[in-house]
Amino acid sequence: MGAAVLAAFCLIPKLAQAADYGRVLGSVLDTQGNPLVGATVLIIGPVIDTANSLEPGLDRILTDAHGKFLAEHLVPGWYSLRVTSPTRLPAQRNRIHVEAGQTAQEKFVLSDIFAPIHIQLPPANLTTWGDDWKWVLRTSASTRPVMRFVDDDQQTTADNFKPPLPASQHLIGMTPGSTRRDALEDDQGMGSILAYLRPLSEDTDLLVAGEMSADGSLASSLATALRKNIFKGNPEEISLAVHQLNFGVGVPMIMGGDSHGGQYQAQALAASYSHTQRISDAVTVSTGVELDYLNAASDAMTANPHVQLEYQESSANTFAFRYGISPDENGSTLLERVGDLNAFPRVTLRGNRTELEKLNHAEVSFDRKLGKTSRAEFAAYHDNNENAAVWGIGGPLALASLAGSFLPNAHVDGVTLNAGQYQSSGVRAAYVREFGKRLEVAVVYTSGDALVVRSSQPLPATANEKLRDALSVKSSQSVAGKVTARIPICKTQITTSYQWIQRGRVTGLDPAGQASLQMEPYLGVELRQPLPTLAFLPAHIEALADFRNLLAQGYTPVSQGGQQLILTPAYRSFRGGFSVQF
Repeated sequence: MGAAVLAAFCLIPKLAQAADYGRVLGSVLDTQGNPLVGATVLIIGPVIDTANSLEPGLDRILTDAHGKFLAEHLVPGWYSLRVTSPTRLPAQRNRIHVEAGQTAQEKFVLSDIFAPIHIQLPPANLTTWGDDWKWVLRTSASTRPVMRFVDDDQQTTADNFKPPLPASQHLIGMTPGSTRRDALEDDQGMGSILAYLRPLSEDTDLLVAGEMSADGSLASSLATALRKNIFKGNPEEISLAVHQLNFGVGVPMIMGGDSHGGQYQAQALAASYSHTQRISDAVTVSTGVELDYLNAASDAMTANPHVQLEYQESSANTFAFRYGISPDENGSTLLERVGDLNAFPRVTLRGNRTELEKLNHAEVSFDRKLGKTSRAEFAAYHDNNENAAVWGIGGPLALASLAGSFLPNAHVDGVTLNAGQYQSSGVRAAYVREFGKRLEVAVVYTSGDALVVRSSQPLPATANEKLRDALSVKSSQSVAGKVTARIPICKTQITTSYQWIQRGRVTGLDPAGQASLQMEPYLGVELRQPLPTLAFLPAHIEALADFRNLLAQGYTPVSQGGQQLILTPAYRSFRGGFSVQF
């Protein structure tokens, strides 16, 4: 039986872990700006991954016909580069910082050992030398410049050298819905995605994406995002997404707006801006805002500013203050970026008016690296939840007293209910450890306040009392664990997590912190499997499968006149599909 399960896992996917490594892209030129072919680049650093095996600290690369070199699969850390070429003085550069998922860019200019004096004539279109001529006087012993004149309006070819642009990326796939990093995830289900990522320069790119949902809850979506200063530091990003929402008529409700073919339709818009500024080597500030607008039976809009101040006291200790929910800044994959663009807050109904769920999150955290393979995080947080969404399942009679406070949930045969506003304060402690390159374990403890079903409490008899009177805010705790394994032969990635929460609880604790650690209530399994590349289709193909709440835990009944309404913090669901990336 175990062998059969392992064999099944080997057929299901894993995403390439390129983001675990960094790269160094560079060029080697002579003093005239001409590329030096066959120059030797010696890379000295902590650990280098060559041919899927880690070699201690040394690698050699030769420049190509354009004088360029590319060092990949570099473990994050500090490196030194030494460049040599026949008849040229060697050059060495120390303390080159390589970060995971990023590319460091370097340029080397090697001097000619046989040229004690070098004169560069002015452009041919000048009739006299005048003040436009350029010259360099060098000492014959070391050929180092001792005097130089360069016209401010002119730059040499070497100074104007631009590295090649990254390749464009295309994504076509049937993929799971919104990303696990979305704190107010609506679990839209499987959708068809088309995405195109186009570099505009070596430090700017543009992403355009479209989505068609399979379950009808999110009929269509168009999104675009522009990123600037990706590698140079202080990155900026602005994005805009337009959504067409559909709501079914499977349960009685009062709602205006357009109705087509038995569906209530609404339009939504999401715009965001974020900017990261490095104040010093130790202090980084990120700011931004996200605007969500819904045009349905009644207009609804939320503005969510966010700010993050991070102080790196040492290479091991980092202190941070966060307000609001900032986008993920860890170099997420193209698939995850599309999921972030297509995410939209959960929509609820309150007093027959459409509302958007909103989370005002603030926290202070301390992160400490415990060696090279583990880290610990401690945080104190405060959440203010507005129009909190609770998932439920029930028939028309059980929902009669809640008319005007729920919407159909197209993902399952259920509804999304508006539980009003409540606050939560608590602490979070997390420990993450890597065992080699193929196994990672995380454990999280969280305490705080959550909405809990009152014991043996019947549903309110009048519509005015609504769902809120059947719930109470109580102190709660949760413990979660996650194991991520990467099988080397079939390259399958398996992520298994389990989060224990107290019985009767219908909302999550610290949703922003849980989303950053990608933790979900109860038992979940995610599988990623790269598929063999087809000769006629030069693309990276990956199959995905995502199982959530496999054991169907957390379904809490609330009685009403012999009828039952089932409330839950997480539906049991299966999502899967394929992604094809060019």
